[in-house]
Amino acid sequence: MDIRTTLHWPVPPADVVAARCDPAYLETLCRRTGAVDHSVEVDGLRTVVRRVMPTDRFPDFARKMTGERITLVETTTWRAEADPDGARRADTAMHVEGAPVTSATSTVVRPEGDGAVEQVTGQVTAKVPLVGGRIEKAVLPALDAALEAQVDAYEQWRGR
Repeated sequence: MDIRTTLHWPVPPADVVAARCDPAYLETLCRRTGAVDHSVEVDGLRTVVRRVMPTDRFPDFARKMTGERITLVETTTWRAEADPDGARRADTAMHVEGAPVTSATSTVVRPEGDGAVEQVTGQVTAKVPLVGGRIEKAVLPALDAALEAQVDAYEQWRGR
């Protein structure tokens, strides 16, 4: 299932990348998205975020398969160099531990006015016979909400 999200940031692309590679921002984001437990690793422009998330908003059929919680592991790698126009790019891979659910996305953060616009595109895949498509549809709103929470988490983190 396709993922397509656009975010608007109040800061330029370089500041978006700096925040997204800052452990304190990533911790704020984990709390903002409702993680009941989390860990954050940052190595330069590569981040690994592990979140334990409740499944109370999943449809019943999905909760029967996942239980009360799932663990999401998200690895993001930003390219070191900006594009000639100042845009920054990243690739993100996410998987659910113990389940055949993954996503792969590409991110482009371009300058726009005094801030930036971020476009995220990719796929979420659930390799589960008969119900994979239903699982993908169930997971997509949660992924979209997590992506959209990034700007709110930035505002919260910046105001600390």
